[in-house]
Amino acid sequence: MSLRKIAIGPRKTQILALTSLSVLLGGLTAAAQMTLFRSNGETDLGDIQQKRDVNSTVYVRGKVEKRAPFLGKGGAYQLQDATGNVWVITNKTLPNLGDEVSIKGSVNYESIPVAGQELGEVYIKEQEQLQRQPAPKSRSVHDE
Repeated sequence: MSLRKIAIGPRKTQILALTSLSVLLGGLTAAAQMTLFRSNGETDLGDIQQKRDVNSTVYVRGKVEKRAPFLGKGGAYQLQDATGNVWVITNKTLPNLGDEVSIKGSVNYESIPVAGQELGEVYIKEQEQLQRQPAPKSRSVHDE
């Protein structure tokens, strides 16, 4: 295979350079938007309970308030933020009480009709644990 030098005019060179720059900037802009979405696009837990936007993918962050281990591996844990709380189902190891957790998950709804009333529950099925910050260790009197 041989490489040949192709002679093109100055106008075509400018167009080619602008097109390349446009593609490059477009890719960088898309990457920046994706990064902003992951770090700043977290959904308030209260919004998840109110909107019940089933099958949507959300990014959430909160403090682990309750845990419910299943037999074997996995279980459920309740995340709390300033706006509300939501249960998260996982097949991975449960975070500890007090841990600050950031996850990606899908919103689900379990219908529970009782005597003509809907007592269903919105929950998140964990797809990926993005960050986990352990709860600060509590100090006892003996530590001082």
